[in-house]
Amino acid sequence: MRLVELSVTNFRSLGDVRGIPIHKQTILTGHNDCGKTATLDAIAFLLGERAMDDSDISDFAVGEPARAALPLEEGGEHRTVTVEGRFVPSSAEQKSLGIRESLRVRRRHVEGEGSRLEWLTDAPRNAQLRDIPGRKVTELRELAAELGVRLGTDQPNVKASWVEALEAHAAGTEMVPDWVGAPDSVAAALPQLLYFKGDAAESPEAVVRSILTAKLREYTQREETRQKISDLEEEFSALLKGNVARLQKLVEERCALDAFTVDPGVQFRPAVHGLSLTATAPGQSAVSLTAAGSGRSRRVSLALWEASQELLSEHPEDGVGGVIIAYDEPDTHLDYDHQRRIMEMIKVSASAEQSTVIVATHSLNLIDGVDIQDIVHLRSRNGRAYVQSLGAEDTDDETRRFMSNMALSLGFRNSVLLHERCFVGVEGPTEYAALPILFKRAFGYPMQSAGIALWNCQGNDGALSFAKFLKEHRRTVVFLVDADTMRDKQKQFNISHLNKQGFTEADCLFLGDPNELEDVFGDDQWADTMNALWPRKDALQWTVQDVTALRSGGKFSKALHSMLREHSEDAPNRKEYMVIELARRLREPADVPAALVQVFQDVIKVAHEAGLAYWPEGG
Repeated sequence: MRLVELSVTNFRSLGDVRGIPIHKQTILTGHNDCGKTATLDAIAFLLGERAMDDSDISDFAVGEPARAALPLEEGGEHRTVTVEGRFVPSSAEQKSLGIRESLRVRRRHVEGEGSRLEWLTDAPRNAQLRDIPGRKVTELRELAAELGVRLGTDQPNVKASWVEALEAHAAGTEMVPDWVGAPDSVAAALPQLLYFKGDAAESPEAVVRSILTAKLREYTQREETRQKISDLEEEFSALLKGNVARLQKLVEERCALDAFTVDPGVQFRPAVHGLSLTATAPGQSAVSLTAAGSGRSRRVSLALWEASQELLSEHPEDGVGGVIIAYDEPDTHLDYDHQRRIMEMIKVSASAEQSTVIVATHSLNLIDGVDIQDIVHLRSRNGRAYVQSLGAEDTDDETRRFMSNMALSLGFRNSVLLHERCFVGVEGPTEYAALPILFKRAFGYPMQSAGIALWNCQGNDGALSFAKFLKEHRRTVVFLVDADTMRDKQKQFNISHLNKQGFTEADCLFLGDPNELEDVFGDDQWADTMNALWPRKDALQWTVQDVTALRSGGKFSKALHSMLREHSEDAPNRKEYMVIELARRLREPADVPAALVQVFQDVIKVAHEAGLAYWPEGG
């Protein structure tokens, strides 16, 4: 299963954080103490890889878990921590678990009572009929008597007989969606967690132990292995029966009880414990890594992280399981080259079908190496964490706000320092508003992820002066302009204006055939938008032929706007709004005109090859 969304309540600074997106490759960023490590530890708790400590429980309590108004000894309520994940199972897991598409699983810890793994599923409305396998034999007998349930066998002292009878009865009662104890099959399907902390660079033993334990637990999920482990658990449970009976009898005699029941559960969870690592340098004797210098330990740990990609990216034969690789400040004590190696390693690890990589970092090198839609930015206010991320439908303004807040938390004053590689100037508000929408629709990610910083030149000399300033400071500048710009002396970006500021036609990419951006959209696209947003006064439908007739002479956009103003009461006040509204109506990448996609690809190529450059001596 793959974790795709996380919600946390009352875990350290994560007071009530809902819907943290978990992508195949996720970068957690933010200033110190904003909740990055808490998020990774919350995932570890959800997956059963760490226990809840009293210091983990916070008092923020918004929503279901009630805040303890008083200490417990003074009559207050038990504090509750909830970590919930939404998981997408493989096709094999969907079949084995009897679910479709996704499922929600949570681990809930109640102070003083312990933790419990639950899942959201259809459960009997009668709460007494839930979690039947987790009850003691005496409780099962009493419940069966209350409900009039009889055994179909003559083994009244065998717990499995009562469980089978009561579960059969429960299946015939009214069901409702609710949180109930998760069965072993759900717990077994949760992904393995491989958790590398920054200080692990000094401890290769911890890295090896984590890798091998993850693989060991993966092997236990194989069908033949699961059966062997199940047989062993039953065998040892049977061996304990004599001890259990003796304990029960002793307690009953010493405490004068009619009955005392002990019902142990036996579970084998393999782990690698003992481990010894040595390294032999050329011409030297073998040395334990515990006695080696920190530099060698760091290099070995990095090599182990890289090697873990191959071991942990192997797809399980039965399509069950998966792995989450979590790195907490992986660039600690590493130089620039090693940081770049880690970034490449993370990308390779995330590309495996059943793997997810989550990285908590301050490193600009790591942040700059991913799509900004894969970044989760955490902020803290009054000790409480808040999460920001970009969704598929977020606007360009929301993208800019997100980048600005993220840059501020990293100590920068300008968000373009994060992703900008190429400044792209456009002529006016139409292009500035519409192009980011069209780009994201075509490629599925915002312009900023491609290193493109768009700015509205607004047809004035100041824009060209600013472009000249950028170029003089070794920044890449491109103008994205209408195709008729070079031959229109009234336009700001005609060839003579560009030459005065040191630019040429080679610094431009052109939109429109033959004249402008509005030309590239199909007549059917215009007719569809017009009928949806600007219907005719006479109640007739706009037709493709109405649009086609406007292309024969003059400027198409001007003629189209004039026709709308004449025949529609809802016509846009300014022709600039026409392209923006049409862009918003496009739904699929194929809806974006091929000519426009080609221009975008040209800009991406420029941005890919661009960026800051060293100044020549004396320059």
